Amino acid sequence: MEPELSLTALLKAITALTATVGSLQDQIKSQSQELIQLKAICKETADLLGNKDQGGAQTQPGPSTGPITPPTQTGGEAHSPATVRPGLKAPFRPSRGTGYNSEEEEDRQAPKREPCDTPRQGLSSLTPFDSGSSVKQPKMELPDPYKGDTRGHKATQWLDRMLLWVALHRDQFDEEEQMVVWILYHMTNKAADWALPLIGAIIKGKGNPPTTIPALMAKFKEAFADPDTKRAAARKIAALTQTTTTSEYVTEFQNLMAELDWNTEAYIAQFTRGLHWKVKELLSTKDNIPNKLEAIFAASIKIDNTRWRTRRTGQKRHPPSPRSPRPLPQPPPNGFAYWRTQITSPGRKGLPPHIRAVR
Repeated sequence: MEPELSLTALLKAITALTATVGSLQDQIKSQSQELIQLKAICKETADLLGNKDQGGAQTQPGPSTGPITPPTQTGGEAHSPATVRPGLKAPFRPSRGTGYNSEEEEDRQAPKREPCDTPRQGLSSLTPFDSGSSVKQPKMELPDPYKGDTRGHKATQWLDRMLLWVALHRDQFDEEEQMVVWILYHMTNKAADWALPLIGAIIKGKGNPPTTIPALMAKFKEAFADPDTKRAAARKIAALTQTTTTSEYVTEFQNLMAELDWNTEAYIAQFTRGLHWKVKELLSTKDNIPNKLEAIFAASIKIDNTRWRTRRTGQKRHPPSPRSPRPLPQPPPNGFAYWRTQITSPGRKGLPPHIRAVR
């Protein structure tokens, strides 16, 4: 006969069984959530395939790794994210964004993840909208993919638009690294030949690929910025002087700054060199001369506006005196008879000056 179990042993066995059951319940809940997400992905994939069969936008196959470009009204690539990409801490699925205006489509999206505590390197400062705010965010269509055919200013403009789109949809990304991969994946043709090796290096964790937005900007400008544009901008900013208002001068100066990578001291020296002499003189007499570039811009504009306002006020208080009209010449005595007599009189060698003028 088997020995009888003691009460203590039974309690231990029940406790262990309860813990096992609780662990199994947690696993069931976790698997249920994964099944719900998988169903949502499958449903979205079926919707995309249905839209394609009905004559939707044709898509081009992209790489097997990296972020997935959502379909938009203006074009772009569309693929369904169904796998976890190695090298990234979590799979990410940016929603369809602004390409879909239907409320029905928005209801079918998976619930948005809460943004993590990873710093965004200043991207959040681009827009005043918070992910938990009730303020309606502006809609922005995803820019068309960059093909690499154009370089210089147009290439940097495309990157600026992509950065703005990412800033408006930053709550759809868990990490800044995912933003970088997303932007790189949104390149085709010649640009894709440059971007795909970087995506592979980021996923594999090898080499020194850009994993932050500032690093991506530097890498992109190194590859697609026009060096001749930078040299031309340096020549223009060196020859730039204020010929109109300070506000217009600041605008032209900032436009050229976007093409250069000088330090702050060089910008300040060049800006003050091209200022109008009167604005420069008044700026130098301030009690607290600003030492930051933006503060110098603001102070110069304020001085110039005050100078013009004072000049206009003085002209209104002391208008210039009108010039008195010159008196008309008096007509000769006896009118036309005198003129006729003078003209027809014989023996005169000349005519009076006023008669010559009339004749």
